[in-house]
Amino acid sequence: MSFFNSKILLNIVFIFLLLYLAYHTLHGRYNIQNYLINKFELKLFQDFHYNLKQKSLAIDMDLKALYYEKDDFLDELSKQFSEPEDGETLLKLD
Repeated sequence: MSFFNSKILLNIVFIFLLLYLAYHTLHGRYNIQNYLINKFELKLFQDFHYNLKQKSLAIDMDLKALYYEKDDFLDELSKQFSEPEDGETLLKLD
């Protein structure tokens, strides 16, 4: 008889555990919706951080080229602030 009682008690504990998990899935502070939002925000932050790092590296390379007066960079700067000559083709790359 005690075997049936412990089995029933175990089933009741299991049911309460399922109800507890279902409640916190729907109404808890960290439910599935919050998990997906945090995952999306983390992806946005990583993309922003990567783009910021790439832009800072590009600016750093430009500043070094300007500091050491590299001819190709100075030529690009002079072309950037002047009108194109006849027959000259401009390509803008980002």
